[in-house]
Amino acid sequence: MPTVSDGQVKKENKSEDEEEDFGAAIARAKLEARQQDQARRSKSRQPSDAVQTTALDLKPSLRHGVKPKLEVATSAQERMNEGFQSTANIKDEEALREPHPSPLKSAVPKSASAIPNKYAGLKISKKRKVDDQSMSNSAAIPGDNLFVSDQSGEDEAKQRPVKRPFAPAKKPSKVHKPSYDKIETVDTRTTSKMSEWYHKVDLKMPVSRNDLITLKHLFTLIKKASRGGDVNQIFGELRRRLHQMEFYDFLSGALVKKAKVLEDEGLPVIFRDVDDVGYPWDLKADAQALYLRWLSGVLDPHLLRGIITEQKRGAATTKRTTHKLDKSYSARVSCNYTGAGDLQNGQWWPMQICAMRDGAHGEIEAGIHGQPGKGAVSVLVSSGGYDDKDSGDSILYCGTSGHEGKPSAGTNYLIEACTRKNPVRVLRSAALPSSNPYRPSKGLRYDGLYDIVSHEVLNHATAMYRFSLQRQNDQDPIRYRGVEARPTDEEIAAYTKIRGLLNIGS
Repeated sequence: MPTVSDGQVKKENKSEDEEEDFGAAIARAKLEARQQDQARRSKSRQPSDAVQTTALDLKPSLRHGVKPKLEVATSAQERMNEGFQSTANIKDEEALREPHPSPLKSAVPKSASAIPNKYAGLKISKKRKVDDQSMSNSAAIPGDNLFVSDQSGEDEAKQRPVKRPFAPAKKPSKVHKPSYDKIETVDTRTTSKMSEWYHKVDLKMPVSRNDLITLKHLFTLIKKASRGGDVNQIFGELRRRLHQMEFYDFLSGALVKKAKVLEDEGLPVIFRDVDDVGYPWDLKADAQALYLRWLSGVLDPHLLRGIITEQKRGAATTKRTTHKLDKSYSARVSCNYTGAGDLQNGQWWPMQICAMRDGAHGEIEAGIHGQPGKGAVSVLVSSGGYDDKDSGDSILYCGTSGHEGKPSAGTNYLIEACTRKNPVRVLRSAALPSSNPYRPSKGLRYDGLYDIVSHEVLNHATAMYRFSLQRQNDQDPIRYRGVEARPTDEEIAAYTKIRGLLNIGS
């Protein structure tokens, strides 16, 4: 068995001692470097950063107070490169094994807690604004204070008001509220309220492109009138177009709604004269009459719409044509009202029953229509052997003959309307003498409202009264001549066609 000499043993022990000396030197150097770094950080007044950096740099064993295991270089070459040199032996090895002070405690100097924080008194901008408002509004606002218990002292039940730091200042309530004696609802609608049928129109329904272009040609004429130029020619074209539109037989709800002729940019532009073009008064009346008829859902251009026509034949040469109202016709208008209603000056009908259908005159044959409590509301000026005198704006109109010296019902209606000062609607018939210049060429025409000024008795035996009627001011002139005359050429042509179908002579 080989033996180990004393020289070899001493050599090995010497190598072990040198390694221990170098390890101790490394530990001391690291500890000194760490203390210098901590002191430098403390001088810069950033103790929190120093604590955080030092704590993160240490191993978990140091953070939990365990004895550190210092790493040493594995070779002499590495120790030389790091610049450490052993100068003496550490006699007491137990001193190196003593636990080192906690790096967290040593990293923060004792004077660090006394260093003031320069950011301690700062507040966010919103909090500063609220505090400034609270300071300026020193007066207490009802409902703006909270009451909390005062914990300092023996009297804990004592309450004191405390401002809410983050609540915005409340606005003071209004003390005085004005009172109103009259409150009215204001209608800001620029056009008449659309009928139910208009809202229910299905725009997905197909329409003819040519029909749509024809109907929207009205907009082209309106634009021409707004641009100026030869307005007389433009007004003539527009007048003919409105008269033709009365008898369009291709209309449908979808077509009218897609064309937007009932919207603000359509017919209302004419009768309201939105662009200050200066539309003639007859154009305004015709445009509004057409607008109101279509708006009510009456798109049927037939003159006898809502009327049942019957022809009765007896002997070979006997034939009679009669007309009566269709009870199923939903667009009929009541005649029992005072005033003009929706009627327009110059509105025309081919027969008296048609005027009854549209609410102008409530009698199929009689010339006076009225109700008890209202008096007469409409009269028809026609022939009949009465001593009437028509001067246009003034009319001497006779009632009907009474019985046994008592006035008839129609005459009493006129007397009551005169007493109540209610105006009457006046319609003129084509049955007037041809010498009367205000006579329409066909049918009946509405000529406005007249006041019953006075009355006189012509015959006491028959209780025949004659009433003086005066046309009200602020109405358009009577449409009996010129381009404004009614009926129009289109109305006469449509009526002539109907009479031809019924084999009725002119």
